[in-house]
Amino acid sequence: METVRRIVKGTLLLGFCTGIGGDLWVLVAPGQERRLEMRMNYPEANPPMLAEAHKRNEMVLKVIEESAKTNENMARRSPWSS
Repeated sequence: METVRRIVKGTLLLGFCTGIGGDLWVLVAPGQERRLEMRMNYPEANPPMLAEAHKRNEMVLKVIEESAKTNENMARRSPWSS
């Protein structure tokens, strides 16, 4: 009987804590308007920043392809900025 009481007590405590966590999540989470505003500020929504990210990714892929073709350690090449 003691085991059943412990299981029920533990289950109720777990459910209570989960309920409090869910309520706090709802209180802290941003509203619909705030989520839309945040979505507009993503880099993907800004064309100049998106173009810059594409350019940076192309440069990284170029270096990776170049390093795959040679046995040289690209990390030790100087200068790094070129």
